Amino acid sequence: MRISTAWHYQQGVAEMQRQQNALARTQTQLSANQKWRTAADDPAGWAAAQNYDQLLAQNQQYTQAAQSAQARLQLGEDSLASGIGLLQHVRELVVQANTASQSDSSRQAIAKELVSIRDQLLALANTSDGQGRYLFGGADDAGLPFSWNGSSADYAGDQTTVSAQIGSTRYVAQNDPGDAVFMGLKTGNGRFAVSAAAGNTGSAALTKASVSDAAAWDGGSYTLRFSDAGHYEIVDGGGAVLQSGSYADGASIGFRGTTLGFSGTPAAGDQFTLGPSTTQDVFALVDGLATLVAQPQDSEAQRAQIQTALQQGLTALQGAEDHFGDVRSGIGIRLNAIDDALDVSAAVGEHATSAASDLRDLDYADAIARLQLQMTTLEAAQQVYTKVQGLSLFDYLR
Repeated sequence: MRISTAWHYQQGVAEMQRQQNALARTQTQLSANQKWRTAADDPAGWAAAQNYDQLLAQNQQYTQAAQSAQARLQLGEDSLASGIGLLQHVRELVVQANTASQSDSSRQAIAKELVSIRDQLLALANTSDGQGRYLFGGADDAGLPFSWNGSSADYAGDQTTVSAQIGSTRYVAQNDPGDAVFMGLKTGNGRFAVSAAAGNTGSAALTKASVSDAAAWDGGSYTLRFSDAGHYEIVDGGGAVLQSGSYADGASIGFRGTTLGFSGTPAAGDQFTLGPSTTQDVFALVDGLATLVAQPQDSEAQRAQIQTALQQGLTALQGAEDHFGDVRSGIGIRLNAIDDALDVSAAVGEHATSAASDLRDLDYADAIARLQLQMTTLEAAQQVYTKVQGLSLFDYLR
């Protein structure tokens, strides 16, 4: 096989170019701390790293959605906690006003404070998230959801529960529509309500109204009427007498799964009406208690009627507190779910970042060792080329 001098030159130049290219590639990797410049350097590794990039981007979206939902729910939880505190203060004021030592003027002052609490509750129901959206407006949360019309609240939001995606298959409700939180509260004990007739002249007042046998309660409307101070009868909506008996001060009367307790002495013809609970908003509930507290109690009959209404109002108030507590507990469950989702997102992000780094990032020790080897190899190739270039047959013959 005949090897020409030109071939030697070409091989030497080609080898030096290969070593220079390899050296330049290693220098670029060191300056960028990246193994690859383009997908052509490692197609499979490049594709795998891009998959991790997509996972990181998606995971970041889940994290941002979870953090946004967390902030909104925390505001809602704080609002409900404040609302429960306000309702508890309402109870304290009503109990305070319902003592014999209070004067008409002091009860008027308490009534004004109750109206102020009603307005505070309204402000809580109109809490903003700080970005121009209202927590309790449902999906229609751009404007104030609640307004007071003089006797009850009007709701301008909707009933939509907005969900946030906090994981690949995890969603969480990030709001509670205001009508489900502040409206639709039951009057009385939640099953039935009792009211005293306006014409009652005796001192009998309701002290207890409960369901003793839920299966026996039929949800009907009934009238308890006293024929005299010691006798009563229960009449249904059609006027039929269902039950009659004797009554003494402090006694309880039970029928159709209900138990009614009274104190005081009724007059002949005094009546109490019992019927299924209706609904009201929490603002109207507090406003109604303020109205009751402000009323004069100049006679035993007036006081008995107000006592009965206050007993029912305080029972409904307890129901409102319990309802707020239930909603708050639901928010707490969702906040726990978000905390868990954020932990998962953090772990996924750490794993994806580490995996992408392992694929892309340069091993400095290996790269520097390779750089030194490539420099040595290039120098050797250059020296060999120089020697080969200097060879001559005439030098050999000489």
